[in-house]
Parts: sequence; structure tokens; C-alpha cells
Amino acid sequence: MAESVATVHHVPRLVAVLSLILLLAGCAGADLAKQRFPRTTIPADAENVTDPTGSSRPPAPPADGEPVDPAFAADELRLTDPCELLDEDVLKRFGTPGDRSRGGFSRCSNFMKDKNGKDLAVTVEIGQTMTTELKKADKQLAGLRSYEQVLENSACFVSVITQEEPGLGITVQIGYEDGDACAPGREMAESVVRQIKDRAATRTAAKGSLITLDPCALPEKAAVEAGAGAGHRVYPYGLHHCSWVGDDRELTLAFRETFIPDDHEFDDKQTEVDLGGGVVGYQLSSSTAFPSCEVTWVQLEGADNDGEVVEVKSAGPKASEFDRCATAVAFAKSIVGKIPKG
Repeated sequence: MAESVATVHHVPRLVAVLSLILLLAGCAGADLAKQRFPRTTIPADAENVTDPTGSSRPPAPPADGEPVDPAFAADELRLTDPCELLDEDVLKRFGTPGDRSRGGFSRCSNFMKDKNGKDLAVTVEIGQTMTTELKKADKQLAGLRSYEQVLENSACFVSVITQEEPGLGITVQIGYEDGDACAPGREMAESVVRQIKDRAATRTAAKGSLITLDPCALPEKAAVEAGAGAGHRVYPYGLHHCSWVGDDRELTLAFRETFIPDDHEFDDKQTEVDLGGGVVGYQLSSSTAFPSCEVTWVQLEGADNDGEVVEVKSAGPKASEFDRCATAVAFAKSIVGKIPKG
């Protein structure tokens, strides 16, 4: 497992801005799991999308579930190290690179200085779920459909679409208050796409790592139906999160690279549960407008308290009366034996 890198603290304003945006994006992702979405296709006027290289017509879209290029298949992206994609030779074109800061399996940042010593933050996220970006992609970058979102005077988000249905892609975020943030974003995005196609940032998974697992494919059908109902709908989110949404309840499974407390106390209100096979889970209930129960267990522990965890959650509206914790624990027990041991 890649060595954990401490987060840099010398750009508090940019970090705060980007953290807020990522938090909002995360909230949006959670809401998406509860919605029905129409199928998204390339708009009828897609032939008007032009490529700077001179090509006026994009290639035909791939079949559902297929990436636009085999290099962008989900299994390939899971084994791509996002920190290695932040090529220092490219970063040096913008200024002086700083330390890299890993943000889970699929995200990495470099908080650096531009050529005038001003703060510049570069973040790449791979395998990101694309919804708005997919609908609004009106440009071409490195041979892929792309979309740019500008946060005035502070950031630019350059996204490229790597899969149409369901929508997946890569986003390069540039936090920069002292110049054009989109220009370095495009340049870095082109570099990222090229490296992925060349498989220049491939990593080897540690024994027992969750990184290669597809959370939507791992559970047995019967276990999912027991937790979400027979008429559930499946919503993958990114590369390491999956939700099954029924009429009155939902079930989620997520794999995360995160900080592991020495005593495994993720929350002071958690309780221990026996998941079998010597695995201890940590159960936590939440009484909100959408009550839930989450069960977490540690899969791998590395140096400096970094590691990997599995998270299972059962949730539903207050009007839906069922034992959320019993549901989460039962689903967790069905998953434990299917995950390779470290």
C-alpha cells in the first residue's frame, strides 16, 4: 500500500475553498443514490463539438458499461495511482511543486507555488461519477469529451468523460486566485489522460487490499435483496462505492483508504459487533430525517495509521420501520468472507 503523505497546511484559504467544494460534491453524490435518473446520451447536436486538432465529429459512443478506451476500464483505473499522475515535470511548468497529499484510493493533490510564489493547488480524481459534466460536456480535450467549471477568482475544474453510461471520468481541479486556473488544468488533464493510456502510473495492490474490488459486483444477489428489497435499483458511485435503493430503504457498500485510530475508535458512540471469522465490526446508529446504521471494519493497517476500511450502511426514511442495524450487520457478515485476507 502506498505510503501515507501528511497534508500540507501552508495554503489554508485554497484548501478551505477546495474542501468545501469537495464536501458539496460528496453530498450531491449521496443524494444521487436516492434519485431515479433518465438515461444520458450524447445530445443530438454532438457533431458541433469540435476538437482543437481539427476533427469535427466525435467517435460514436461506446456501449453501456464500456469505457471510451480500454485503458479507462474501471479495473484499470482502480490500479492507477493518482499521485503518480501528478507528474512533477508538468507541475514545474506552473511553478514549484510541493508535497503530495493522498485523498483516498482515487484522489491526490499537490499544494505548490506558482512562478511568482503564489499559492496554486492541483488535484486529480480518477473514476469520478459524472452527471452534470456528462450532460454539459461541450469541448474536446486529449480526444475525450470535456467540461470546464469555473469558480470565479479561485478555481477551475476540468473534467474529461471516460465512460458514457454510467457516466465516469477524470477531474483535474486547480485552486488559483492569481491567474487563469483553467489553462494549467487543461495541460494537467492532457498529461493525466496520456499517462493512463500509457499505463505509466499503474500500482500493485497490497495483499488483502480492497483497491481492486468492485463493490457492486461483490455481494450475492440474495444478500442485497434481503437488505434493499427485490425491486432495488443499483447506483455505482465512483470506483469504490455502490448503493442499492429499494422502495423504502437503501443499502450501501464502500471501500475507503483512511486514517485508522490506534484503538479503532472511529466514533465515541460506536459499539462492537462480531462479524465472524475473527473480524470485529464497529456499529454506529444515526437518528436523522433519514435514519441509518453503519458497520465499519478494518481490512488493512499500514504505517502512520493509514489503512483501509469497509463500510456498510442500511438506511431509510423514518416512516419505514425496520431494524437498520440488524440489516447492516447481516449484510456485513455476508461480505466479510468474500474479501481476501491481508
